[in-house]
Amino acid sequence: MYAVARLSGYVEEVGFRAWVSRDIAAALGVRLGDGIRLESKTGLSAARVVEIRDDVKAGVLLSVDAYMAVSGFRTLLVKRLPRVYEAEEAAVGVETAKPIDVEKLMHLLNLMVAYRVPVFSNFAGFLQAGDGGWVRLVVKAVSPREPAYLSKETRIHVR
Repeated sequence: MYAVARLSGYVEEVGFRAWVSRDIAAALGVRLGDGIRLESKTGLSAARVVEIRDDVKAGVLLSVDAYMAVSGFRTLLVKRLPRVYEAEEAAVGVETAKPIDVEKLMHLLNLMVAYRVPVFSNFAGFLQAGDGGWVRLVVKAVSPREPAYLSKETRIHVR
C-alpha cells in the first residue's frame, strides 16, 4: 500500500534517513528503523525511518542524499518495505561531474553498505565524494530478490 505524502524538506545529514509524520506512519504501519520506498516523477529512492514526528502533517523530511534524488516535485508516494533481503549481485551506474578513480568509488560503495539502505532496480541516490562533489548512484539491477541490502559479500558490477 502506498501513501501520498508532501516532501516537507530536507535535513543537513546523510545516510538515507527519513523523518515521517505520525499520520503517514500510522497509515502504512511504519516503525522506527523500517525501510521506505520513495517515488516521485523525478526518481526513486529509499530511506530508513529515524523519527516519527508530530509537527509535520502528511509529510516526509529526508536527509540530503535521498532528497536530491526525488526533489523535483513536492508530492511523493511512500511505501513501507515489509521485508528486505540480502543482495548477492548488484549492477550500478555512476554519474559524476568529473572522472572518479576506483578507490573513491569503492569508498562510496562501502558507504552504501554502512548506511544499510534498501536498494532496488532504478534506485537513485547521491553520495558525497571526498572532494566535496556529489556522485549520483543508480542501481540498475539487484539479484536474486529486491529490495535488498548491499553487503561486503555482494558482487557489484559498475556499468
